[in-house]
Amino acid sequence: MQRYNLTTRHHNDGRKRIQLEVNELTKLAMGDITCTRDLAEMIHITRGTIHRMIKRGLIKPHTNPLHPGFGDQNKIARMAYILGMLVGDTPETKKRNVKAKYSVAPSSKWIPNVMFTTVVARPRFNTQKECTFDGKICIFPFTYSEPGKRSSKYREKGTLVTKVIESLNQKVTRSMLIDQITPATLAKWPPSEGPNTIFIQQDNAKAHVTQDVL
Repeated sequence: MQRYNLTTRHHNDGRKRIQLEVNELTKLAMGDITCTRDLAEMIHITRGTIHRMIKRGLIKPHTNPLHPGFGDQNKIARMAYILGMLVGDTPETKKRNVKAKYSVAPSSKWIPNVMFTTVVARPRFNTQKECTFDGKICIFPFTYSEPGKRSSKYREKGTLVTKVIESLNQKVTRSMLIDQITPATLAKWPPSEGPNTIFIQQDNAKAHVTQDVL
């Protein structure tokens, strides 16, 4: 029976790890490296290799505490905070490695999406080619107002708050067509047209209503 020695160099088998020189990272400008994709393109390695190096601790990721969306007041307050740490300090007592105050900016994912209906008509011109009616009726958003249920730092309880209609169906569209669109169209329609029938043309959206439903 043959015997095999398991204490061989089997631990050195397999694909060798990619070695990254330190000067390859230090020669890159910090402002040019905005994400791992940019770093992978600059040093010509894959993003997966960079992620593995970050997990092993070979590359330390950097996160900027300054988030986008700062206004002028935020910049002034942040500068006053930094100057407050420096004024009165000597080189011996100067604070070092002070972590910057974490500041956040409004996130775009919390901005509500509002649907609206735009009503336009064909422009009218007189014999002198002057526009007598531009055809712009109005824009009607699908929103509603209700009193606030509780107080906050922005408003008191009971203040009317504008909210977005989440679900659009034929009932909502029919109500807007009868209560808002039709009165606004009759109010802005040019009197020179006379007592003619006004036809409302819609696209083929499922939430729109037909003449039979009205």
